[in-house]
Amino acid sequence: MPSRLLLVLCALAAAPTLAQQPSGTTPADDAARQDAGAGALLKEADAAYERRDQPGAIEEIRTKLEAAEQRAPGDYEVLWRLARLYFWLSDDPALPNDAKSKLGKKGWEYGDKAIAANPNRVEGYHFAAAGMGNYSLGIGIFSALRQGIEGKFKDRLSKAERIDPNFQNGSIQTAWGRFWFKLPWPKYDARKSEQALLAALKKNPDNVRARVYLADLYEKEGEKKAARAQLERAASGEPGRYDAPEERRWQKVARDELK
Repeated sequence: MPSRLLLVLCALAAAPTLAQQPSGTTPADDAARQDAGAGALLKEADAAYERRDQPGAIEEIRTKLEAAEQRAPGDYEVLWRLARLYFWLSDDPALPNDAKSKLGKKGWEYGDKAIAANPNRVEGYHFAAAGMGNYSLGIGIFSALRQGIEGKFKDRLSKAERIDPNFQNGSIQTAWGRFWFKLPWPKYDARKSEQALLAALKKNPDNVRARVYLADLYEKEGEKKAARAQLERAASGEPGRYDAPEERRWQKVARDELK
């Protein structure tokens, strides 16, 4: 019979390593391995995130994630979820600019902390860039350009795209489309914006946000019929095809713009 040492070595060789964990894994990853309580809190926060536009859900998510951060400080799984939460909060179309910039900055900071914890995963880069984008919108594009945000944004979003170009069914391409739209002349680029948004819609034809952004682009370019067609498509359909709270938020924007 093989020795006990050999059996142990064989078991270790068969066990999956951290590097083998796929992007987008559930809380049975870092936090769960470090602290079972933190892993349970992340599962509860993820469940609440699925209904984040419902009464009480945001505070539940925040409470769970802050408790998980206390139990597993510096853990990647906790940090990127906090970045995602603050991006969602900063992305509310009804927010005043000062609140958008403050919440966006928190999302950016948590995203950068997640990158430091694990530079090989997509979520940190994506939500750092997303938070940075809303911070920039809050303070004003010209102020953001003076702060050198453009290069920082492009660096993080490019790295996210290299790691996982299919992340969240076109979210990265949607972000690129809005980026090229929001830049002032001469950096504004309608062709690059349209190409990115169409690429996002190829990955997810139901992407409501991408259609609203495409409508904004067509309106700016004087293509009013094309803009209205995109808004009508965005406003149609039952939420729940890919992310119900996200769909509901941007369908409201589409309906408001149609009015």
